[in-house]
Amino acid sequence: MRFLKKLIKVIVDVVEIHLSSMFLFAVFVTMFFQVWLRYIFRMPSPQLYEMTLYSFAWTVLLGAAFAHRYRDHIRFNIIYEKLPRKMQLVIDIVFDLLMIVLFSISLKPVFRQAFWYHMIRSEVLGIPWTYLVLCLPLFLIFVIGHNIVFLYYEFRELFTGKPMKTEEKPWL
Repeated sequence: MRFLKKLIKVIVDVVEIHLSSMFLFAVFVTMFFQVWLRYIFRMPSPQLYEMTLYSFAWTVLLGAAFAHRYRDHIRFNIIYEKLPRKMQLVIDIVFDLLMIVLFSISLKPVFRQAFWYHMIRSEVLGIPWTYLVLCLPLFLIFVIGHNIVFLYYEFRELFTGKPMKTEEKPWL
């Protein structure tokens, strides 16, 4: 069980941290060369533009899953913070369950659509769109997985009073 838990954590880390970092680096490099080619050499590059767009989409969705892992996304919690801890847990459980249900329902059509795109290729690079849009199903899978973990800890805290143990945020 411990080995499986470590393996899952390594896979999640590789995708959410390292893969999204590589895409972010690709965005930076391709944008840099776009500006360089367009304004210095007066030769715009549609290939670099397309690479920037797709890398940005992957960066945003994998980064959003990573932020969700640490619950570090935008929340409107003015009222939430004033509630007792048990009520906060009930609200978290309801919203986590809602996200799991909605994302699970949307997962099948999103996968179907993503694999349907294998017939369409990107305009300039000729990459099948399946590879370009697979970031959305991956995002859904990771958010569902994180919410299942959150639910476990929230139910445990609700019934036993043992607080949720979270990972240290790597950027602090």
